[in-house]
Amino acid sequence: MIRKEFFKGIRYPYITNASPNKRHDGINIARAAYAVDSSVLETEINEKNNPVFKLESLARMQGLDSSDAHSALTDATLTTKILSIIKKRQPSTWDMFLRTANKLDTETIFKKEEIFSLNEYFYGKSRLYLCAPLHPKHCIHLVYNWGQAIDLRVDIEPILNMSINELKLEMKKTPKFLRTIRSNKAPIILDAEYAMKVEPYNAMDPSLIKKRAKLVKDNEKFSQNILTALREIAEEKEQSKSQEDIYAEESIYHKFTSNKDTALFPAWHAASWQDKLKLLDKFDDERLIGFGKKIIYQEAPEVLPPDMLKSIKRSISKRILSEKFEKWWTVSACYNEIDTLRDKYSNENDQEKLKFLDELNSHVMSIQKKYENS
Repeated sequence: MIRKEFFKGIRYPYITNASPNKRHDGINIARAAYAVDSSVLETEINEKNNPVFKLESLARMQGLDSSDAHSALTDATLTTKILSIIKKRQPSTWDMFLRTANKLDTETIFKKEEIFSLNEYFYGKSRLYLCAPLHPKHCIHLVYNWGQAIDLRVDIEPILNMSINELKLEMKKTPKFLRTIRSNKAPIILDAEYAMKVEPYNAMDPSLIKKRAKLVKDNEKFSQNILTALREIAEEKEQSKSQEDIYAEESIYHKFTSNKDTALFPAWHAASWQDKLKLLDKFDDERLIGFGKKIIYQEAPEVLPPDMLKSIKRSISKRILSEKFEKWWTVSACYNEIDTLRDKYSNENDQEKLKFLDELNSHVMSIQKKYENS
């Protein structure tokens, strides 16, 4: 959310983790700590017999006051308290958790390690995988820039000499032989000993594990073929995507802003509204020009030329007055939701909420009136 709002606001989106800044994800740490030792946190168990890692639930189960959960300040405070509990109860892993708060640091770790434990969470379970990274020169996805490693539960020898097409087919099978390290998303990478204590690795011969890891690390051609196969899969996926228009605010990861445009951000924000409009001509990226026009429209519409003002209003009108199901709130969707809630609160005789819905309905009507003649 921060990145997208910064992007739309013509500010550098990656400031929170661009060097020297670092950031981590508290839920990644909680899940990994639980995978290492389930006694580190008290958790609720859901109907699928899986531990619940929702912040409010975790806080309540640790005896913390979670009555005001979901407010920004309370959630930040609860997160800090839960992480403090983990640090106190599991000091041996705490520093390892924090090592991956930066993309470059993460890449350095998996490039130099022979074997490591990777924590992943899916289908409601937090798991540890014993992995060997690909050859140091060829271990990062050529499209997504994520690290690639082999799951050492898999017999690696039959796939070492597979063709690229054979590898692509093999990647569809389960259990997966390839693991992805999302180096820009604070993955959890621990020493090999942790995964070696859990199934199926604890039943494997350590010498076999080392042999497989060496085969992976030393086989440069195999690693190159893996990356080529992954690149082709990514390209095929891109070609099969819907040709629907992608709105500018959704495109932050489709195309990065250039260094030239990024260097203009401070000057643009420091300028007067009139000069902001002039400075838009210096941006190469059409998305930034569009964002800038909308910011001026919201804050100082009087400085916009009449034709530009009309064009912006029309584009907004087209989106909010759409009768289709959209990714954003439309006037039509608001009315439908208000009507649904009005029925609910009428049955409950909740006059306060009914009054609020009437005020909200009037506000939506004023927006509709403003844009339907644009």
